[in-house]
Amino acid sequence: MVVYGDVAGASLGERVAETTADLVTYRTTEDRPGEIEACLSAVADFFADADVTVERYSHDDTPSLVVSLDGSLTPDVVFHGHLDVVPGADRLFTPRYVTEGELSGRGTADMKGGLAAMMHVVRDLSRTPDPPSLALMVVTDEERGGYDGARYLLEEVGYDPAFCITGEPNNLAGYMDIVHRQKGVIRIDLRATGDPAHAATPEQGESAIETLMAAYPAVDAAVDGVARDYDWEPTVNYGRIEGGTAVNQVADAARLQLDVRYPDAEARDSVLGALRDISDLSVESVGHGAPVDTAPDDPYVRGLQRHAERVLGREVDLVRKPHTSDLRHFATHGVPGVAFGPEGYGSHESYEYLVLDSLPDYCRTLAAFAADAPYSSSSRSQ
Repeated sequence: MVVYGDVAGASLGERVAETTADLVTYRTTEDRPGEIEACLSAVADFFADADVTVERYSHDDTPSLVVSLDGSLTPDVVFHGHLDVVPGADRLFTPRYVTEGELSGRGTADMKGGLAAMMHVVRDLSRTPDPPSLALMVVTDEERGGYDGARYLLEEVGYDPAFCITGEPNNLAGYMDIVHRQKGVIRIDLRATGDPAHAATPEQGESAIETLMAAYPAVDAAVDGVARDYDWEPTVNYGRIEGGTAVNQVADAARLQLDVRYPDAEARDSVLGALRDISDLSVESVGHGAPVDTAPDDPYVRGLQRHAERVLGREVDLVRKPHTSDLRHFATHGVPGVAFGPEGYGSHESYEYLVLDSLPDYCRTLAAFAADAPYSSSSRSQ
């Protein structure tokens, strides 16, 4: 099925860019639920004249929706997109065409550009004589874990696609490569306790802050020691530290929050074990996202790679990326998936932008891939 055979690339790109710019104007940060609802309604309205089923959901005051071409909970393919964004300066919510080929603004890359492209592909496919088994899942909480969006829709509503593509930006070394591996993430609290005393007589107390600071070399060595055993090493970020109640009092408690990225469960457990061997600290896992490791020979992965190479006229690599995404919820549910988005850069940065020339290639690849489904049975090997 040739969906865009007679559509000029410039026309297709302009349509998607205009929709992206419209979505960017909604300030869809966690602290603005009204903007999130309004933006989600705009997505639903986009399909008002299309032959689709739109189902809206809400879990723990977190809205989402699914646009389906066949009304099934088990489509061959799900496109996944999130419209929530991280906070930014006011100016970032006014989209700007910085150059002829770049659209800048909060969410252009992560990931309203990818979402806008998916919206157009789904609507255009709905108007073909024999639409494929395809759905678009739009969530609003990916940036804070995806538990009330993707996880809820999979685990509680019952969506169970054969394959998922999330439109997250995936540009590392190549143009529109396919990300089939992502690291897992575990959030860890390291705590130290002490005895309070007056700041004038610190020798009469024991500072939890000093204990925590003194443990830094051991924490660093624990992660580095595990990393040496892996070709895709675990990493640690010292994200937040807090302790004490008053500057003139010896601190009786202190906490260091870590963000550890890891390639597999063995590496995760090794890091936790090494941290727990450090004296004078308590270690608690306070949040976890599973890694993604979709088999390179999964027939849907191979199908996407084949269509992308035909559209782009060059080899498309299967790559790994340390960033996490909602793909982890699909992996946990047993659904294989990849991150595959248009070319975009600067996610969460002050200069975030979408490369407009990539939009026609992206739309043509998605449409050809979805129209050719189903592929042979997916491995579902995660």
